[in-house]
Amino acid sequence: MSESTAFESAASESAVSEPAMSEPTLSETYRHFTRLFPYPHERIAMGTAATDAMARYDELAKLGRAEGFVPFFLNLNDTVLESMVIAVSLEHDIIDDVETLTPEQVSAYTRAVLQRYRTARGGAFAEEYGSAAIAQQLRKVADDGEEPNEDDPNELDLNELVDEFMSSDYLPDEEPEDDAPILAALLRYELQDEEQGEMLLLQIPTDDPADIPAYLPFGGWNDCPNAETQLAFTHYWREKYGAIPAALDNADCLEFLVERPVTDPLEAKKLAVEQFAFCSDLPFQVFEDFEQLTEFIHQSRQWYFWWD
Repeated sequence: MSESTAFESAASESAVSEPAMSEPTLSETYRHFTRLFPYPHERIAMGTAATDAMARYDELAKLGRAEGFVPFFLNLNDTVLESMVIAVSLEHDIIDDVETLTPEQVSAYTRAVLQRYRTARGGAFAEEYGSAAIAQQLRKVADDGEEPNEDDPNELDLNELVDEFMSSDYLPDEEPEDDAPILAALLRYELQDEEQGEMLLLQIPTDDPADIPAYLPFGGWNDCPNAETQLAFTHYWREKYGAIPAALDNADCLEFLVERPVTDPLEAKKLAVEQFAFCSDLPFQVFEDFEQLTEFIHQSRQWYFWWD
């Protein structure tokens, strides 16, 4: 598929009156999103090879380092837009109405979230603050606000499970990956036979990819951490591993690309517990257990998170 058919550029919704081709069409979801989040972007045609989309991401990543933006894949659908509108509306204590929400309110949301994170972090280094925030989040998800039910033998004591995993003799033995990483969201989009959203390659107006959670409202529901907590993780992981958010798929799947994969087996176990703190569904619903999660992230240049 040539670039002219696979990627269609658009500065914002206001810059696109009619598509140059019959596909893709301008959905109401797309119109609302690009009005509220007027980030430059490219629309990726369904069926585009995932390798082609990743190659375009790499091109924009290089360009962005010079021009001050970060590329990010968003599979846009009604659920994604609704969750973003709700997050911004809660920030301003207003009705969550996509028709009346304004781009200025979205920008104010971003500034407020970043300011709260920076104020809480103070003068601490990203790793120092992130380590403390991750420990706090781990206690929150492991305790789940309740004491274990001794009358239910099937109920998991997550604190005990984490302790047993970390003290076990288990070590991952995965070999380094030779192939370039390909995001799962792009593989699914390539193989879709019916539309479940539209993939956009956004240019987020920041020079720090760790700030992306503030520019695309996501989380704060169920066990998915809110934006400020996400920023503690993303800044910590960027400093430690060069890991950056790269794709949001269907409002519940977040993927990272990793510049410096964890190579030490013991550190991989520790990272698995950190990822459990970030996404408590990971070792039980995405993977079979902590061991399988550790095998996946050891030496890996991409991470995957999914929340129920």
